[in-house]
Parts: sequence; structure tokens; C-alpha cells
Amino acid sequence: MRLPDRFAASPLPYAPQIRWIERPAELAEVAAPPHWTTARVEAWLDWADGLPADLPPGAPSALGLERADLLAGGPDRYARRLAAWGLTLGVFTDEADALTFRDELFAALALGVIATGRQLPFGARVNPLAADTAIAPPFPRAEVGRAGFAESAGALRAGRGLAAGLAPGALQRLAAVAQAVIRCEGDRAACASLESNQALARAAWAAREAGHADAAIADAVALGRAGLEVAGGGADERLTSLVAVASRGAAGSDAARAAAALAWETSALTLAFSADDAERLALARVAPKGAVNALAFERADGFDAAGFADAVRLAFVALDIEGRAGFLADPADAYRRHAARPIALRLAGVAELIVGRALAYDSDAARALAAEMHGRALAAADAASAALGGGHALKLCALDDAELSLQLGALTLGAAPWAGPATVAETADGAVIRTLAEPALAAARQASVEPGDLRAALLGHGSLEGAPGVSHVALSAKGFTAHEIGAAEAALVEVRSLSAAFAPAVIGAGFVIDVLGAAPEAIAEAGFDTLAHAGFSAADVAAAEAYALGPETLAEAELPPALAAALAPASEIPTAARLAMLRAVETVTCAPATAVIELPFEAGPEAAQAALADAAAAGVRAVRIVRSAAPAGFALGLVQPRAARAAPAAPAPEPPSETPRERFVERFVEVERSRRKLPDRRKGYIQKASVGGHKVYLHTGEYEDGELGEIFLDMHKEGAAFRSLMNNFAVAISIGLQYGVPLEEFVDAFVFTRFEPAGEVAGNEAIRSATSILDYVFRELGVSYLGRDDLANVDPQGLDADGLGGGQGEEAAPQPASRFISRGFSRGSTPDNLIFLPVAKPGAAGLGPAGRGADVCPACGDLALVRKGQSLICQTCGERAPQAG
Repeated sequence: MRLPDRFAASPLPYAPQIRWIERPAELAEVAAPPHWTTARVEAWLDWADGLPADLPPGAPSALGLERADLLAGGPDRYARRLAAWGLTLGVFTDEADALTFRDELFAALALGVIATGRQLPFGARVNPLAADTAIAPPFPRAEVGRAGFAESAGALRAGRGLAAGLAPGALQRLAAVAQAVIRCEGDRAACASLESNQALARAAWAAREAGHADAAIADAVALGRAGLEVAGGGADERLTSLVAVASRGAAGSDAARAAAALAWETSALTLAFSADDAERLALARVAPKGAVNALAFERADGFDAAGFADAVRLAFVALDIEGRAGFLADPADAYRRHAARPIALRLAGVAELIVGRALAYDSDAARALAAEMHGRALAAADAASAALGGGHALKLCALDDAELSLQLGALTLGAAPWAGPATVAETADGAVIRTLAEPALAAARQASVEPGDLRAALLGHGSLEGAPGVSHVALSAKGFTAHEIGAAEAALVEVRSLSAAFAPAVIGAGFVIDVLGAAPEAIAEAGFDTLAHAGFSAADVAAAEAYALGPETLAEAELPPALAAALAPASEIPTAARLAMLRAVETVTCAPATAVIELPFEAGPEAAQAALADAAAAGVRAVRIVRSAAPAGFALGLVQPRAARAAPAAPAPEPPSETPRERFVERFVEVERSRRKLPDRRKGYIQKASVGGHKVYLHTGEYEDGELGEIFLDMHKEGAAFRSLMNNFAVAISIGLQYGVPLEEFVDAFVFTRFEPAGEVAGNEAIRSATSILDYVFRELGVSYLGRDDLANVDPQGLDADGLGGGQGEEAAPQPASRFISRGFSRGSTPDNLIFLPVAKPGAAGLGPAGRGADVCPACGDLALVRKGQSLICQTCGERAPQAG
């Protein structure tokens, strides 16, 4: 096979720019395209980290690993390895064809035309160079309402359900909440009310006292209202996702209601409406995945159909070679991939292409264009498959993938609507500013709207000159000078509110204190609002904010109706329009385009059942129900039940006084708001563990008194966005601790939070399972710093001083202090003979009244003080110690 010279025919249209990228273990110097954001570059670096490096025997040196410049050498290494394997496997006729493929693939990756999914550097695969007669095992099938589905549902509930990772005692507390609703007789709404159902109020209070978050308690109430109990799973296997077959015509059956409740509880159940589609979804999971940027071929004079077809063929050939020479974690999956040769190719930028042509997402023209683009891609994939010998069970799908989207500049994949006209750009110095997406400008040209007018309507004027409410004139009347106004307007490109633009740190604290008369302690508070202090009303500020920064929603923008409909973001697209687009695309794709239906947090299992019925009636091939997370600060109106309140103690009678006098008592509580800095040289510990197979490193820093003052979280080989979010979350927690927020508040707020990764915990002897990374981290901190043994999954009384337990048939023994005290921290000042003694266990066989066979001698310090008669005598130095008691 010889591919045409297209993408490598011209040099790259940019010179790679050197930038510094903060990575988990280093600050890396990386050559990257200058117009790519840091997040996009980080996604490609993560992709490059997992590339396998093996080459087939006898591969030509010209196809080997040579240069490592652009994006840490990832595109170059990937292209060279696949070219070498393709030549060995007979995909290419000669070395010249392989070199052409290498150069074309590298250029397409560097141009952002193609992206491929993350790989494993090593693992399981069927030998690409030898015949293998083994039969691939079939995918395990779960079918709603049939035998075996209950076991699969239990495994999914054990991994992602409401009670996943809970100890039996904690599970009972949560189950009691649902039981209090189920056992209630009367109106279901009243039975689920904390005010009307006192048994529920007591159970909910007990669950909160046991450490459950209010969101989990609310979920238990919702399950009880639907007549369902909180189940602990009971399965040996833990699943984090499940594909099951559902009958399209049985949406109202008991089995369908149970499946809908499971989907509501876990947000990890995908229901396919045919066995073939369930098989195709399973194949898509093990198939090599990639995406082609369709938007890159939109030209001013029309769509470059030939270039698009070449890109699809190039990506298909690359994924075919990757599938034969790549690795998987499960040998069974490797055999399945080898037997079916599936390719999970996606299209990116179709929604942006629709917007650029000024078409409304919910229109026949948009659906026809999406189907046409996927039809073109399938035709090119079919041609490539035929040239490769055929046999590909899967070629094209419309599934979403966050990492592929980020690698292609946050473009949408498949049939999903776009994020919206406002996007972000990164300046040369790393500042992130809001700007308009190119498809929005193209749509404006189609609608004869000037780019400047569109920018003002969506992003605001960027100035307060002539603004309603808070204008230059109004600000000057309050004492603001051109200096303060200019500083605030310069900050408008980086903020989303006028209060942030006029913060004292931006316009100058001295001006706010000296001219506006604010107290120094007032401006130090986080919620200080300069404009409100200056006398501007909330209505004035809101009007000026819309003028300067643009409206909050597209519906508030003053645009022609047709243009507004074309620019509508995903948040404004109704579910019916999404399902109609999916149906249009699914007529072409080989695998179903799963309809993801989002439900608000407050929606119950009944809403999931209705959404499932709507999807079945709409004719989509697969559906997944996803619930939103609980809103920040979510809290139930729980009041301590009367029976649990301590009775007030009777006041003690006062002694008689000859002259009763009235007394006035005042109590002053002074709260320290300053930040308590940690010492420059601090102690702490590092705990390595894995949660659901994802490694996490927890670093702690302590004050001199042992109180926790900071934490750091490092994730191993996770996505750049998730790692950065966790790192900055740890910084926020550390700042809160240093300003005096009790660790107990953080523990109560974040234990039992639920999101992926979750499941079994390895590497921590006190915690064996967690419902999320945050649940694991704050359980660990609660156990280690607060003595919250109720958050552990093992019996804390069974542990010795070293936290490892007594072992099998071992006697408790003292441990050297070097096991617990850092020699580097103490700089060698800790005596070498210092030991920690194990916790005594009274009543153990062979031990004395103190619980040990010997005590520490006060004279020599050895563990050699034993009882002889009525005295304690050291067996080392002979010192006689006084008998206590």
C-alpha cells in the first residue's frame, strides 16, 4: 500500500516554540506548536509517555528512533514505530512506501489533523509475527431481566454504587435511611420528608454522625422513595462500567425499572437495545482509537473532500497497525482484538463545521451534513480496509473521548453539540484570555454580521466607556481616576466579573483605603466588593458587567435569531435535538453513538426510568444515564432529633445572699485571621497507594506540634487536566488549614464523595476501598491525624504501634525509631539506640501484669527489667528498680 504525499508535501506552517511545562515529577522543556494551549500540549505529552518502543526484528535503521523534538518526540516515535511494523507485517510493499507513511503520519499529527488514543507501553498481545490458533473468548453478556444480570448489577454496585467501599457498619447506617422511607405508611412525599417522617430524621441524623455526606443521605432517601434499598453489592468482582442489553419494548417492566435505578445510582451503566450493538460497544472498548479533524478541511472555497479522505485512510492504516502491534492489559481482550480487528475511528469538529455554515444544530440541514461527513469517512475507511485485506469488525463510531478531544484543541467528537462560541486563547506569557471560536466568526460572515459586532454582543465591549450604571463618568464622580479605571479595564480580559476587576489588589489597596475610606481589615476579607463599597447598586453593576464582559447566556445576547440558533451551545440544546442527531449519525456508523442523558442531582430514579423510556422511543441504539454531582455546599435540613438531645442539667441552687445583685457577663471571642506559616524544615509522611488501579501519592507537612498544615497530591499517569485539578485542590486545602480551618471540616465534607477512579485500595493497611480519590485521601487523613478509626476498613484495635498488626504467630517486638523518624529531618541528632515499644495487650499469654515480658530499665535503657519476687531487677546492669504501686 502506498499513500499519497499530501500532509508532508509542504513544511510545517509554524516553527515549534520552546515552552516550560510543569509535569508531575519535573518542569519539562518542550518544543510545541505556538498556537496550542498548555492543556493541549500536556495531553500530547501524556500520550507520548505511554507509547511502546519495541520494533520488529530486522527493522531498517531509517525507521528506528532518531529524533526527539516536537512534543517530546512523541509524534516522531509513533510514526517511525508504526512504519517499521507496517513494513514487517506486509502493509507496505517496500521501504519507500513505509517512509512515505512515516512522513505523512508525522505531519498529520503535527498539524493537528489526526490524533490517536493513549496506549500501553507493554502488556498482552497476540504475536503479530506468528500464527495463533487460539479462539478468542466471547465478551461476557449481561441482559436485563435475564439470568446473570443480578450478578453483574451487584458487581457494578460494588464498584460504583451508593454503598461502594463502605464498611458494614457505615452501610447499615445508610441502609437504615432508605428503610425508614420504605417502611413508612402513607403519602410517599411525606414519607420521604425529614419534617414529616421522624424515623427518617433520626436515621438521617445517625448517618450524618457516622460520617456520611448529606448528598449520600439524600440519595438513600431517593432510593427509599422509589421502593429500593441501599445494597452493598455483595459481588466478589467490582465493575466500574457495564454494557447490558435491554429490550426496547419493555421500558415499563420491573426489570427495566431496576435497570434504570442502577443507571441512576451508578452513572456507569450503558444499555444497548440489541445484542449486536452491545457486542460492538464492547469491541470499541478494546479497539485502537483515533480521530480525524473534519474542521481542518473546511476551506473558504468549499470542503476539501480529497484531503479529508486521505486523512481518514491514513488514520485507519495507522490504527490497524497499532491494533496488531499494540498492547492491552487483559490477554482475553488481546485475543478479541486479534480476531475481530476492530478500529474505533471517530470524527472531530463536525459540530463546529455545522456552526461555521450557520446551521442550527436542531435542523434537518445540520443532521444531513453530519450524516454526510460520517458517510464520507466510512467510504474512505472501507477503501482502506479492503486494501488491508478486510476483516475489520468495526471501522467508524461516534463515541465521545475527552482525551482525543483535548489533543485536537477541545473539538467535539461524533454527534455531540459544540461547547459554544466563547473559547480561550493563551498569550505568549501564559495568560488565558476569552476569545471567539473561529466557527462563530465563520457563522457571522454567513449571516452578514461584522466580527466586531459579534464580539461585542458575546464577549462585551471590554471597556466601561458608555456603559450603563458603572461608566467612566460615574466612576469619576466617586473619586476614581484614570489610573484606577485603566487598571480595572486591563484586567477585564482575564476575569469574569467587575468585582474581580476592581479588587483592591488590581486598582490599589491604598486608593481603596485613602480615597474610598475602606478599613484596612475590611479589604483584607475575601468577599470585599470595591464597587459596592463605593455606593454602586447591584443592578448598576450587573448592567455594566453585561456591557463590558458580555451576557451570561447566549439567549441574552442581541443577535439575529438564525445566528443565535446556529451558535447555541450544548447547554441550550434540548434532549430531543441530541437524540435526533444521534439517529442521523447512527445510520452510518458501525458502532452505536451512545446517547448520554444528563439528569440534575435532585432527580430521582423515576426520572431515570422516564429518560430511558424516551431514549427507547426515540430509536437510538444505546443510552447512558448520568447524574450531575451535588451542588457545592449541598446540605439537608437536618436537626438533631429530640430523643438524641441531652437533657439540660438542673441548675444548682445558689447559696442565699443577703443582698441579691444583678450580674452582667460578657464574653469576647477573638478569631485569628492571619495565616499560620509552616516551618521551612518540616516533617510529615508520604503514603503511596492505588485507588481502583490508579496510583496516588499523598504527601503531608506538619507544624512542630504535629498538627497537619499542608498536603500534596500526585497522580500517576493521569490526564493533565485531572492532575492539575488535584494539585491545585491540594493547595487550596493547605491554605485553608494554614488559616485555621479544622481538618475535621474537610474530612466531613469530602469523605464518601463519589467519582472515578474508585474501588479497591492497595498499599494502605488501614483503608481497603474508597468511593473516590478524595474519599481515600480524607479517610487517610482522618485516620492518621484525627483518630477517626470509624473511617478505616480494618479493626484499628488489631494494630500495634507500627500500624502493621501483630502478624501470624509473632510476638510483639520493639521497633527502631529510624522506622518512624527521618534521619535527614533530624540531621542525625536522634540516638541510634532509641526504640518504640509495641502497645501492650493485657492478658496475653506469657506476659506480666504490665502486658510485657520485660520493662525498660531507668538506668541503662535496655528492655531487660523483669520481676523477681517483690522487686524489679535489670538483667543487663543489675539495677534494682522501685516497685510501682
